[in-house]
Amino acid sequence: MFNQGGAYMRIAYFTDTYAPEINGVTNTLARLGTYLDTRHIHQMVFAPVYERDDSGCTSKYRKIIRYKGISTAFSTESRLAFPNFWDTDDLCDRFKPDIIHVTTELGIGFRGMRYAMSRNIPLVMSYHTDYSKYLKYHNLELLRPLLEKYLEWFYGFSNRTLAPSCHTLQELFRKGFRNLKIWSRGIDTKCFNPAYRNSELRDKFGKDKFIFLYVGRLSREKNLDILLQAAVEIESRFPGKTSFVFTGDGPYLETIKNLQLSNVFCTGFKQGRELSEVYASADCFAFPSGTETFGNVVLEAMASGLPVVGVASGGVLDFLSHNHNALLSPVDDALAFTNNLVCLMTEKNQCLRLAENARNDSLSRDWNRIFDGLINSDIDDLNTTYLTDRELIKLFKQKTNNLTKLLFKELQSWFSEWEE
Repeated sequence: MFNQGGAYMRIAYFTDTYAPEINGVTNTLARLGTYLDTRHIHQMVFAPVYERDDSGCTSKYRKIIRYKGISTAFSTESRLAFPNFWDTDDLCDRFKPDIIHVTTELGIGFRGMRYAMSRNIPLVMSYHTDYSKYLKYHNLELLRPLLEKYLEWFYGFSNRTLAPSCHTLQELFRKGFRNLKIWSRGIDTKCFNPAYRNSELRDKFGKDKFIFLYVGRLSREKNLDILLQAAVEIESRFPGKTSFVFTGDGPYLETIKNLQLSNVFCTGFKQGRELSEVYASADCFAFPSGTETFGNVVLEAMASGLPVVGVASGGVLDFLSHNHNALLSPVDDALAFTNNLVCLMTEKNQCLRLAENARNDSLSRDWNRIFDGLINSDIDDLNTTYLTDRELIKLFKQKTNNLTKLLFKELQSWFSEWEE
């Protein structure tokens, strides 16, 4: 993978979430880094400092620059850092990247956008999290117009914006985003595999019980209250017949524990072989979240041979199909979601059919093929004609002035409503 001068490509990544933090974004970036290493593509990653050990993140072709940050309201595990411009500019100038790839919209991600604009370097952005949908779960819906105006402004500077799913791409297009392209996700079907089924672990979750599994961040925006309602309802209808296993960590964990439900089991955070065994030892994956831009954990469950009960919303619709590999219900419909869980619990043949289809569908999602497409797209961006420095300054000022006017207009609207 060469740049225009015939040397190996050099890419600078700016992100506010990175290993050792664990989430869908960091898992994807970790796999991408490993892939780029095998292609001899040099990487410089600007990321936050975490308390956990990060010694396994660097490589011969990958250097990581860390910055101290603060925790956020959305996630206490995440860090938001604001490195000074001079430091990042100097490091990047010496690295001489061919492409800037920004994965987050604030802090370090903003520094990456500014650097690419100041040096007229091809700028690729990837959209990972639909924060607009998160706001209602944190009583911040009032901020939605301001947030969406900012995001439209921010992504307006990218030469290409990568969306993880067709559903997300279509939503971004409706909001005014342009230069969009799909960057999907793959799955390691050797790591996530039915062969990891563990009878001792099943006994621990509940011997001879039907095991429903949720894996992911334990937070309000994942609609876990619907899953807990289902656990209560199903226990009342089928006493002692089911276990609901929650694997992961997050602010909602205390809420789950405080309910003290007899059929609910919390494993805490798992990774590696332990996580593979948790997936393969369940009977059904229960995922009520409607805020996913893709849904990596759903694909992991499918590869592990689990049928899925989910909702007909978000990026999961790229690979979930009702009555083929999943049973889907409308978002926030607790009754329909519960009935689908009961259906797979009581209809063994349907459960097995959906499980087989889920596993087969996951086999077609190869990481290397997806990353090959991403890098070929980056090479295309290198051959694009870019603006002169004067044109760049004019564009930046114009977009910033437009954003300021729009934000001021929204604030005026707020004050008018409060006065009434």
